[in-house]
Amino acid sequence: MKRTRELTAAVLMPLVLSLLVWGPLWSWTLLVGLTCGAALWEFHGLVTASGWMAPRYLSFVLFAAILAGAFLGSAPLLVAAAGASLVVLPTAVLFAAPKEPVWLGSAAATSFATLYVGAGGAAIIALRGLGWETVVFLLGIVWAGDSAAYYVGSRLGKRRLAPVVSPKKSWEGFWGQVAAGAVFGAILATLLPRVPGSPAVAAGAGALLGAVMSVVAVVGDLVESTFKRSCAVKDSGGLLPGHGGLLDRLDSLLYASPVLYGILALLPELRPR
Repeated sequence: MKRTRELTAAVLMPLVLSLLVWGPLWSWTLLVGLTCGAALWEFHGLVTASGWMAPRYLSFVLFAAILAGAFLGSAPLLVAAAGASLVVLPTAVLFAAPKEPVWLGSAAATSFATLYVGAGGAAIIALRGLGWETVVFLLGIVWAGDSAAYYVGSRLGKRRLAPVVSPKKSWEGFWGQVAAGAVFGAILATLLPRVPGSPAVAAGAGALLGAVMSVVAVVGDLVESTFKRSCAVKDSGGLLPGHGGLLDRLDSLLYASPVLYGILALLPELRPR
């Protein structure tokens, strides 16, 4: 399992980074749309596994509209697509006339799934619009932190972080992830081109931002684990050998990307120049 996990990452990471750095924005948007779309499909699978119904095709239309808003930089389209998700999907559930006990669960779960995956994907696209460095920073923090949590937790983990939600996660692994996020944040902020500030200032800001993103990534991982736990499934899918489904791999990014974009929106001096 460990070797399969590492091999999958070794194959995918260079491909993703090559397209991110050298590809045009439309190609990155297409990649994000395909991967997040597969994650949304897996989320729909969790919804139906719980006995609810999911109007998948309407959900995908609204999801695509959300990503289109991010690609075009259109705030009105983003707001309209998000608002429509809260109106159209419950209405579709209503007219599908399922059994009464699943009305609320079906409407709420499908609307949330569309906004949850859509907002994360839109933020990843919007970050690329600010500069590929912001996405490399995010991916580096999440990937390094996830690896650190895995290795530190498997060797030193004793105190359970969230025993009901994710029995294998430990406080030792959590602090290992935060430490790795801070270290890699400092390194990436120093090495990446167009990062503002002197090397010392960039490293300090990168370390702080890396630590914050690592905490958010852990929360995102745990939140997705609650979804699977409530649906009594171990993995959201089996598309990635050794990693489970795409939703399992994107859970931290879907949570961390809107937070990072929000920070950069509030503090534009941190954006690449």
